[in-house]
Amino acid sequence: MKERFKFAIPALRVLENEHQYLTYLMNEWHPLALRLVEDDEISESEAKNTFSLLREKLVKFIDPLKNHTDKEESHVFPALIKYVGDEQGPVVAIEEEHEEIDAYIGHFLYHSRASQLELTWEDMREIANDACEAYEVIMFHFIKEESIIFPMVQSILQPREQYDMLENVYDSII
Repeated sequence: MKERFKFAIPALRVLENEHQYLTYLMNEWHPLALRLVEDDEISESEAKNTFSLLREKLVKFIDPLKNHTDKEESHVFPALIKYVGDEQGPVVAIEEEHEEIDAYIGHFLYHSRASQLELTWEDMREIANDACEAYEVIMFHFIKEESIIFPMVQSILQPREQYDMLENVYDSII
């Protein structure tokens, strides 16, 4: 039987499970963004409907994503910084990726706030590209966290710190 989680520490399992849920949500909106960016055969009315649905799904994605990244920034990163510092290295890189993700999604939402009636097909294509970029950054980000950050945390946290972290991250992101 295949293990569902990679990590032994329950707090990391919570975060890993959140990655799985966020990936599920992303797989609902990413194909819509790709269709707008890559499908030259899409009609303007289909594009408007697809764009509207994409915006709706991204808006629903924001709160769970923000709740997840807030947990990491409030509890995981400080625990790791205590051992590896915060001047450079993996924590700084991961925090910068959080900012990059926020920027792509924020840019998408800012430029998509106009009525779809006001946007041209080319406008929608350019705006949807931000969603595609956000998806790419998030996917690589999750891989980095699960292959670098989480293993580091698992290897350095003392049992009491593991328990404290679980207490702090064990709440729903939705």
